[in-house]
Amino acid sequence: MDKLIVLLDADDTLLDFAKSEKEAIVSTLKEYSVPVTDEIVDRYVQINKHCWKLLEDGKITRVYLDRLRFDMLFEEFGITGKDTVAAGACYRAHLTERGYVINGAVEFLDNISKKYRLFLVTNGTQPTQIVRLRTAGIDGYFEDMFYSEQIGCAKPYKGFFDHVFSHIENFDLSRTVLVGDSLTSDILGANNAGITGIWFNPKGLCLDDKAVPDYTVAGYAELEKLLDAIDKKEQTKQ
Repeated sequence: MDKLIVLLDADDTLLDFAKSEKEAIVSTLKEYSVPVTDEIVDRYVQINKHCWKLLEDGKITRVYLDRLRFDMLFEEFGITGKDTVAAGACYRAHLTERGYVINGAVEFLDNISKKYRLFLVTNGTQPTQIVRLRTAGIDGYFEDMFYSEQIGCAKPYKGFFDHVFSHIENFDLSRTVLVGDSLTSDILGANNAGITGIWFNPKGLCLDDKAVPDYTVAGYAELEKLLDAIDKKEQTKQ
């Protein structure tokens, strides 16, 4: 019996992106002599989410994303005379330095890595994610790590998953699950790829009408029990 294949998203599923993001934007604003207020930091977070959604929808490139979020932020707050390309690079550098795990993630990975085959699937920029995962101390849990930047196609598109599946030895679609926090990239991606999608939703967010998770969990203990149940169920089919 082949082991269950578990595809895991990185940010906000294993890594505490919110913490890294806030620290990185605060450091960037200070470096560019921009007053740091809750208003501008919160607005950056909103703009960043919007820009990543544009990337997921294929409307902008990854390179343009780095600049666009600072174009939008600085214009909205009337900040002039700043190089937004350089600001984007500065933010990326600060983000790369910050790799924090969500509480309980290491124990969860330690437990399931003994039972299942783990693979990382992320839309995050490859050089940034590599360092953050290493800093967080969790890169060693994965059999392989797949980055949309390297593949040339992002979640939720089927092309991303076709590449992933073709690079997993002894791949079995029926024994593959995807775990992620994003409905628009992870769960919709699972739907497009024809695999089981598990929505990691500790914040209790509401469903939209585009992505349909097969399961929803609020934490790692619940997730581990669910993976065990899925594995047992699949084994009985053999």
